[in-house]
Amino acid sequence: MLPLYLHKRIMMENDTLLKLRPSDIPPTLALCFNAECPHRAQCMRFFAGQIANQERDHGQTVFPSSLKADGTCRFFFQLRVIRVAWGFRSLFKTIRHEDYAAIRWRVKRKFGSDRNFYRYNRGEYKLTPERQAEVLDIFKRYGYDTTNLHFEHYEEQVDFIGT
Repeated sequence: MLPLYLHKRIMMENDTLLKLRPSDIPPTLALCFNAECPHRAQCMRFFAGQIANQERDHGQTVFPSSLKADGTCRFFFQLRVIRVAWGFRSLFKTIRHEDYAAIRWRVKRKFGSDRNFYRYNRGEYKLTPERQAEVLDIFKRYGYDTTNLHFEHYEEQVDFIGT
């Protein structure tokens, strides 16, 4: 039996995750179907396997032999919901004119191309909390207080990034 505080957290995440469709699960995610695994209630691979199995007939799989005698599994992937962000307009409204071009260039470079920058800006791609921190670090390096800087949009989303 899980401790009560952990049970509530998992139930909250599962409530969010239950809204997923099989098509939301990345095709590259290795799925797990080991119902005997002690980690199954907290494992994204097991949860995704329960959903994806409704539409898929093939794909990458984690074999039951991955669960070692000591109870560890090197393919365990923590089930979690993260707060993703997109949109930079409000970030750039707060900076000095002389810093605008340099900061914008550094943010674009962080994403690898103008095309990716605009995809993150429009929400086609979403910024993980780690990527949000990287963007805000650029503003910090120019002396801006980032405590009140915010992206245009936020949403809760299942974390498939760790795959």
